[in-house]
Amino acid sequence: MSTFFVLALLGTIWGFLHQARIFMAAKEQSRSAPQAPAPAGAAASITLAPGARILSATTDAGKLVLHVATPTGSEVEIIDLATGKLTAQVKTAPP
Repeated sequence: MSTFFVLALLGTIWGFLHQARIFMAAKEQSRSAPQAPAPAGAAASITLAPGARILSATTDAGKLVLHVATPTGSEVEIIDLATGKLTAQVKTAPP
């Protein structure tokens, strides 16, 4: 029984060391790899409705968040900065 306990303990220690080595190698590779430039077609083109205006624009986690006021209500548009594509849009009714 003691032999199995020692083998299980050694296997657990080996597993932790193996996972740590994989994690450190991936971290080093991501640090040394250059960042890929955005694709050539990554420019976003959004056409606002007549009378619409942008109230605020913020960026967070690689996303552009636009708060837009339109004659028919407000909306929030989320654009992925890496691809330039509209990923989400939330519309509300006018007050």
